[in-house]
Amino acid sequence: MQRLPKTPLAFVWYISAMHKKWAVGALCAVFVAESLGSVLTLELKYLVDAAQAAVTDGFSNTAMMWMWGMAYPITFFIDESIWRCSGFCGMRWMTGARATVNRELFAYLTGHSSTYFNERFAGALTNKIGNASSGTGDILSAVTWEFLPLAVNFTWSFGLAMWADVRLGLILGVWTVFFLSLNTWLVLRKQRHAYAVAEYASILKGKMVDATSNISAVHQYGHHAYERDYLDSFIETHRRADMHNWWLSEWILFMNGGLVTIFIAGMFAMSLSLLQKGSITVGTVVMITTIVIGIMRAMFFIGHKMTDFIDRYSQINEGLKELLQPHQIVDAPLAKKLVPAGGHIAFQNIAFSYGRKPVFTELSLDIPSGQKVGLVGASGAGKTTLTALLLRQYDVQEGSILVDDQDIRLVQQHSLLQNIAMVPQDITLFHRTIRDNIGYGKLGATDEEIMHAAELAQAHAFIEDLPKGYATFVGERGVKLSGGQRQRVAIARAILKNAQILVLDEATSSLDTDSESEIQKALAELMKGKTVLAVAHRLSTLQAMDRLIVLESGQIVEDGTHAELLARGGTYAKLWQSQVSGFIQE
Repeated sequence: MQRLPKTPLAFVWYISAMHKKWAVGALCAVFVAESLGSVLTLELKYLVDAAQAAVTDGFSNTAMMWMWGMAYPITFFIDESIWRCSGFCGMRWMTGARATVNRELFAYLTGHSSTYFNERFAGALTNKIGNASSGTGDILSAVTWEFLPLAVNFTWSFGLAMWADVRLGLILGVWTVFFLSLNTWLVLRKQRHAYAVAEYASILKGKMVDATSNISAVHQYGHHAYERDYLDSFIETHRRADMHNWWLSEWILFMNGGLVTIFIAGMFAMSLSLLQKGSITVGTVVMITTIVIGIMRAMFFIGHKMTDFIDRYSQINEGLKELLQPHQIVDAPLAKKLVPAGGHIAFQNIAFSYGRKPVFTELSLDIPSGQKVGLVGASGAGKTTLTALLLRQYDVQEGSILVDDQDIRLVQQHSLLQNIAMVPQDITLFHRTIRDNIGYGKLGATDEEIMHAAELAQAHAFIEDLPKGYATFVGERGVKLSGGQRQRVAIARAILKNAQILVLDEATSSLDTDSESEIQKALAELMKGKTVLAVAHRLSTLQAMDRLIVLESGQIVEDGTHAELLARGGTYAKLWQSQVSGFIQE
């Protein structure tokens, strides 16, 4: 995946380049339209002078007065039409840009590793994408219809003022440079406060999503007041940051009001003085007045627009800083597609650790094609980590993992995962229909294929009993289904995928005894001809495996069949005896 620019302006430029046809059209239209606005100001001068001349000579010659009187509305109509052209082009540019930001950032976000997501709130991450998208649109809108028109207007106004009288041009030019320089300096100093507002907003949203996602725990423990108080501290922190940022904006506007007042007084005083001396005409005074009013309105709010701009800039910056961190798990530069050849798995002298906590050191395990292997051991022994390494949710620090004699770090991740089906302990379902969730195992699967997979997973019966059957929405993370129902949907999804390697991580942990018996039959059918790596604390579910691997502190301490390991009387036999006696160790 192409690396996205990390700085807001470079990012906005990169996004806009994908819509350059509409961007160029909008900017050119704004330039022409704003230039015609200055022509209107000049025509107004000539209209007033022509009208004054007509009054002076008793309306004996009104041709010029009528010519300029008609030229003004015609120019106005052309000007407004061009402004609308800028809108038609701009809406395609900016809506497209916002969509592209959402698309590009979400695509980049999905490329992050499990570690990245485990350390962050999902709500905060989606909020950052939303901020970057809306901020990009706001910045483009501000540049197109606020800053560019101001620059064009100032250029033409400065030229007209210089043409009328050099002294008027100098007042306008010097004041504008001073005004913009001062506002730029103040806004840049305000940037860190705007960044803090964006950062606290993301944190607050993440906390709210976390609380609502775990609302069942809130209800169960009756901690409604605690959660409100807990969130209130984050709400208050965001409010204070927002208020301070706004307070600075108001002081900038207050200062601008004083500077604009000085500008108006200076331009009017100089214009009236020149008129009194006969150096300029009444039409020129009207032209200068029109210029002053136009610049007065633009400049009075320029501080506000600049603070808005820096707020949007900070929103994008805060989002990009978090989202565009380098991917931890990436395809090698010349990675090829995995070529499946039976599902032979080999862990060769692998070493892996979570931070400073080592999990594996020089662990080797060979699993021939078609062999069913169960991983046994107490919690923390490394069972789930081993499956995560196979799925390349993490990369080993030493050694290698081979699938059909191909190093998984040298093949495309997508092709690796296409050849592995997994039924995890913590079932993740989308808030979509049951049909969609099962069909996720094979995109484009027919209804018949989905129903057949559900039947094999012993899920068809309970699905048919639901109000809308396969069209039933399961709720966020499948909350509308029981734990056993969620697992059967996940098993159906894995059955439908029909990959050569099957990973089972506590695939029957949430099932009652009767359901488990039926699921075991379905899993036995599913596992035929596949390489299986299964994790289970309930050892009874692993008896039918070809081979059991007992892990202890990241090392293989026993390797054999269920009967062989019982006969040895070692770690596995002790675990088995504990469970048979009713003391289940995990």
